[in-house]
Amino acid sequence: MSDTINYDEFNRQLIQNKIGITAAELHGFLSGILAGGNYDESWHPLVEDMLNNGQKMPASLDEQINQLYTHTKQQFFDKDFGFQLLLSDKDLYTQLDDLVGWVNHFLLGIGLVQPKINRIKGDVGEAIYDLRQIVKLGYDENEDQQELGFAFEEIKEYVRITSMLCFDEFNEPDITPTIH
Repeated sequence: MSDTINYDEFNRQLIQNKIGITAAELHGFLSGILAGGNYDESWHPLVEDMLNNGQKMPASLDEQINQLYTHTKQQFFDKDFGFQLLLSDKDLYTQLDDLVGWVNHFLLGIGLVQPKINRIKGDVGEAIYDLRQIVKLGYDENEDQQELGFAFEEIKEYVRITSMLCFDEFNEPDITPTIH
């Protein structure tokens, strides 16, 4: 994602505009909306409500949010599983905090689009349950850095795959007729 959205710069813009979430949390929210099956223009008022009490966003920030949304949508539709989480590339603890924030906001976004998400059974239901458990993750700064880093990478990949699983569950497949 870093080729399109600069995480640190995007975070600075959110802070400058007094938006109380990180770029990771915003990406999680947008990803949840998309994974939940909403990818028409109704996403924009949801974002304005969450970020700015329903008020219009400053033009430069709105442009960045639109770019992030478009890029995330393209990644979800990528047949090569190109979807990636937007997280800080700073120290491990910042990445862990970003991951938990990302998952929390993903659940918020998907919950807005799929209000009966608690009733989903099967693989997707289990995945949603797992995401709720990930939000409760904690760490001890005295833990072995290498083990913690390995656990982080494993959980991050699980979250990425789970997000794509939800997207596949709640979005209509692209049906193209077969010509014989």
